[in-house]
Amino acid sequence: MLENNNSLISIGNQLNKIVLDHLKDIPNPNSLEMMLNTFSELSDCPCLFLNFENRYVNSCSCKAMTLLNSDLAKNGEGLFKEITRIGTERDDACIEIVYGSSARGVFVPVNIKGELYGYFVYGQFVEEKDPMAIKIRNGEKLTDDEEKDASLLKVLSRKEIEDNIQKSIQFVKSIESQFEMSYELNNEIKKNKESANELRIQKTFFENLFEHSPESIIILDNEDQVIQANQEFLRLFEYTQEEIKSKKINDLIVPERFKNEGFGATKDVSLGKMVEMTTIRQTKTGKQIHVEVHGKPIVLDNNQLAVYAIYRNLTQQVWNQKSQQIIHNISEILNSSLNSIEVINKVGGELEQIIGAGKLFLELIAPNRRSLRVFEEKDNAFTNILYSQSLSSCAIREKRMLYLNSEEIQEVVKENRLKLLKNHKKWFGIPLIEKEQVLGVFGISFDSEDSDMSLESIKFIEVISAQLASGISKKRKDMELRMLERSTEQSPASIIITDTKGNIEYVNPKFCNVTGYELKEVVGRNPRFLKSGATRSAEYKEMWEAVLAGGEWSGEFLNVKKNKELFWERANFSAIKNEYGHITHIIAVKEDITELKKSEKDLLESKNRAEESDRLKSAFLSNMSHELRTPLNAVIGFSNLCDESLSTTEILEFVRLINKSGNQLLGIIEDILNFTSIECENFQVESEEFFMFNFLDEVMAMTKEKRIQENKERLGMQFKAEKEYSKILVKTDYQRLLQVVTNLMKNALKFTTEGFVEFGYNVEGDELCLYVKDSGVGIEKSKKDVIFDRFRQADDSITRTFGGTGLGLAISKKIMDMLGGTIEVESEPNAGSIFKLRLKCVISKQSENKKSKENNGMEASNSKLILVAEDEISNFKLIEAILTRNNYKVIRAENGEVAVDMCRNNSNISLVLMDIRMPIMDGLIATKEIKKFKPDLPIVAQTAYAMDGDENKAIEEGCNDYISKPIKKDLLLEKLKILL
Repeated sequence: MLENNNSLISIGNQLNKIVLDHLKDIPNPNSLEMMLNTFSELSDCPCLFLNFENRYVNSCSCKAMTLLNSDLAKNGEGLFKEITRIGTERDDACIEIVYGSSARGVFVPVNIKGELYGYFVYGQFVEEKDPMAIKIRNGEKLTDDEEKDASLLKVLSRKEIEDNIQKSIQFVKSIESQFEMSYELNNEIKKNKESANELRIQKTFFENLFEHSPESIIILDNEDQVIQANQEFLRLFEYTQEEIKSKKINDLIVPERFKNEGFGATKDVSLGKMVEMTTIRQTKTGKQIHVEVHGKPIVLDNNQLAVYAIYRNLTQQVWNQKSQQIIHNISEILNSSLNSIEVINKVGGELEQIIGAGKLFLELIAPNRRSLRVFEEKDNAFTNILYSQSLSSCAIREKRMLYLNSEEIQEVVKENRLKLLKNHKKWFGIPLIEKEQVLGVFGISFDSEDSDMSLESIKFIEVISAQLASGISKKRKDMELRMLERSTEQSPASIIITDTKGNIEYVNPKFCNVTGYELKEVVGRNPRFLKSGATRSAEYKEMWEAVLAGGEWSGEFLNVKKNKELFWERANFSAIKNEYGHITHIIAVKEDITELKKSEKDLLESKNRAEESDRLKSAFLSNMSHELRTPLNAVIGFSNLCDESLSTTEILEFVRLINKSGNQLLGIIEDILNFTSIECENFQVESEEFFMFNFLDEVMAMTKEKRIQENKERLGMQFKAEKEYSKILVKTDYQRLLQVVTNLMKNALKFTTEGFVEFGYNVEGDELCLYVKDSGVGIEKSKKDVIFDRFRQADDSITRTFGGTGLGLAISKKIMDMLGGTIEVESEPNAGSIFKLRLKCVISKQSENKKSKENNGMEASNSKLILVAEDEISNFKLIEAILTRNNYKVIRAENGEVAVDMCRNNSNISLVLMDIRMPIMDGLIATKEIKKFKPDLPIVAQTAYAMDGDENKAIEEGCNDYISKPIKKDLLLEKLKILL
């Protein structure tokens, strides 16, 4: 729209009539039309010169300027007056208006002798933010009139407009000088000085033409050094006059790879030759441009005084020719199989002429969207950085291009609290957006303030960025497709794709692996060949109806392989639809669940066993309550009855009953502790050599004692050794084997009310065979395996006749397993039982007459002094009573420290009974100290912590033997007899 100036000044006040009348006689320069055409080609916009009489000279392209047909030009007062009425706020006095429907034009005033003579007009364009420009850029539908106007308009940025205005001002100065020369010439003609004025005009014309020429011109001496350059040359190559004067032209504007060409050209001109060529030169900031060079010598009187060269910038023309090729090349790069690093390096090579001294970069949003994957030109790999370490975060957030100088960079850093890894002088970045999704940022960073990018370069980078965004998105999709293909090929599930009729088009390798069929055997066939007949037809019908309706269906099938082997599959069927929503294929994802089905069956069995085990534990705990409370009731009850009112006979009877109940309770506790030790894997097997006749003696002694405790003296006891061999040497764990036999003998006594109990052994090769036989209640056939389970007896009912924990045989079975032997049972109800043990442990055997052995008690050495290290007085009194009744002398130490002192000071001590747990100094430390000065003094460890491993620990610390509490009198006396 035209903007009127409120303070209109009349034309008469602006123009001196006398001067204007004189100016009417001034002709237009002969070169004016040529100059207008040149300017029009450079700006790619039509132009004209209009004087105060509305006479004008136009460029050849001015036919496209709708200004001449606008209402402004058709006004009765004329175009000149209409424009003069319009004010301007510009310092350079230029007037910019919009005429017609959308076109813009710039009117640059032309003054002669300070008076407004006319206007140089540059027009027929729109600014890129104008509505018409936006419509053209967005490809919006235009009306017929708008389409006609659009075909004539050039879209320019504000920077391009301002650049052309500056060129117009320079051009006007040339026009003004020529008009002034014409004005001066007219005056000189009047003074009869036509020849002198003509010469002056030519000189001035040359000077003005050189200085204000739209061509870049430079004058060199014969040594290639700069004498003078015009303004256009300085603008094109970004230098000042002072920076280039006396410098060699090849050092200023010739790129390194074109040095030889530059030296050759200047040499030819210096030799008087004319040079014309098209080549590449570079600006002060390193930006490379295409130029057409014309070089000629300046000769006067056959003497070459200097050389001049005209440089015409062909970058735009060359760029227009090459841009499509570059876009094509980049498209091929993006569509290639190169990786991301190779792609960016090759794209950088294509854009080398555009980025100049800048450095290309690509920053992509990482898959986790919490960081950026950064790649700079010539790098070997991507590196990860935080959003706060890059300017790209701002471009991503704002979704727009950023072109920042150093000051703007500092402002952005401060405003967004960034911590940049690198400092840039200039930074240019364009968000890569594909389908409204930001993928990252592509751009150029500069390390010099002098570096700059042209508008054409920026626009082209925008085009490349869109191409790059599309290429990156495509590569990601290609990668996803490859991943999907690999996932399908490497899937642990079978995958089948069929057409809508059920004919197979694809199966993955897992399908072939599971079914045994090859791909070529199944393509084109219906999957019904997998049917085993176990699935109802109605189920298949339901599946097809659901899938063909666009839904999903899941189920399990019992199918058959190629080798006729049955297998279970869990399958999920769904439809594949095209872009129009039509079903084109059916996909089935199947999982072989044969092992899972088997596991479920095993799990169910395990569940049943666990429930049975839980029931047994409950029964065991109930039984334990009875088994523990019964002896405890006797111990506590008889203890409470002992007072002064009882006779000695009654007290002795009560003590006997208390002792019996205590032993019964100890047996229960030992069973539980032994089983716990085995279950916790604290069970240790020790191997030692021993003769079987010694083993038989201990079994006999234990059985006789147990028979008395169980009140089974009426039972016959039989012990049978190997008849052929009198000495049988074996190697195994003596105590563990004795524990098994003891358990079997206890059971035999418990479950036998009439008849006999027999123990015996014999040798078969290197195998020792032991047995325990009784005439008791026997065992039903169905219970033979059950009795070796923990907490189980042949009778689990609460009303069973015989007590017990149900752990004895379970312990015996585990011990035999760990010893490498076996335990078996032969039994019939009410006909007795035979438990057989077999163990490969025989080392040697001798045939000789067996000497009968009788154990009539032990004879203790007279008056042997025993030191009892015991902090509990009740325990000491018990041991003292046992030892003194067997002709031993006893002294006491209340802790380990006292025991050490007593052993050091009393040489008569023959043996030490050392309690492990004592205050001040425990028994094991005391043992170590005593052994230092009396290594041969026997020491027997005693402890209430009778678990597996305690004996070994005591022996390792220096003890000679070990006995657990509560102490058994006969065992203690036996150990003392052996050691003394």
